Amino acid sequence: MIFFGAIDNFSFFIENEFMNHKTFVFFDCECANTFEGIGKICSLGYVIADDELNILESEDVVMNPECDFDWYLFSGKGECQLAYSKDYFRIKPNFEAFYKDIKKLFTTGNRFIGGFAVGNDVGFVNNACERYNLPYIQFRAFDLERYLERKYDKKQKLVQWAGEFGVNVAKYQSHKSVDDAIITMLCLKAEAAKCGKTVEEIMTEHKDCFVSNEQILEQAAERAYRKEMTEKIKRLFNKKNPKPKFKKLLGERFEFDGKLMREVDLAFELIKQIYENGGIVNEHVMGHGTAVFLETPNEHVVEKLKKRGLKIILAEELFSQMNQK
Repeated sequence: MIFFGAIDNFSFFIENEFMNHKTFVFFDCECANTFEGIGKICSLGYVIADDELNILESEDVVMNPECDFDWYLFSGKGECQLAYSKDYFRIKPNFEAFYKDIKKLFTTGNRFIGGFAVGNDVGFVNNACERYNLPYIQFRAFDLERYLERKYDKKQKLVQWAGEFGVNVAKYQSHKSVDDAIITMLCLKAEAAKCGKTVEEIMTEHKDCFVSNEQILEQAAERAYRKEMTEKIKRLFNKKNPKPKFKKLLGERFEFDGKLMREVDLAFELIKQIYENGGIVNEHVMGHGTAVFLETPNEHVVEKLKKRGLKIILAEELFSQMNQK
């Protein structure tokens, strides 16, 4: 248990013992809350193993999230119950105190990193760096969940996969970060034995199962942009322009298909032009109106819309009508 009691020893251990040796790190994070899509880490558990996945070191790095805990974590009602009390988290240092050693954990030597649904955990580390104005930690991690889901064509929780692989989880505590990290490692070890490959071979043959912190940052930026654009779109719902520039759609009502709404840039531009042409976009048109689609809908959808008294038009056609001189 090096991480807390002797951080200097931990640094020496990583820098000297593993600099020239291949090692594997599996990790998992628990968060006090993920309000507004931002995870506030309260524990980061890890296990360091050799190339045969023999455990060399493991620890649960417990930290003060410096925020409120989501009520359900201690309610006894949900599946996710944290391993420690609020008071125990509160007396620990915050993420910033562990930053340098966490960075070394992920970036030192010839190292393979893995986790289960690890994109979430990589995102939580990014969130923590942002919260404390620290540089992002540049690393990538193999997502065991993605690998197993693709290979076996089903999605399951970690404990369910453990059951299938015959991994005894009785001595481990669910949602204790270090225990979840160890269970992840044991599942991958069992999978490697099952298919007659080394863990390194599995990872190198499935590079598309790796997630990098840059990818997570890009995804987060894309989600933020889509959220912003969706809010701008919805602010135009039910709005009638008192002085439209043009009158080609005066008084006409439109609703947008869900697939078109997901194309936020296109949807915003189209709704803005409808507004400028005197039309009104509703979330759900009652009575006569027009449903706008990105692609031609199937016959079942067409029939349902006809019963509601709606006409159908494609976005491309509607743009063309409004831009005709």
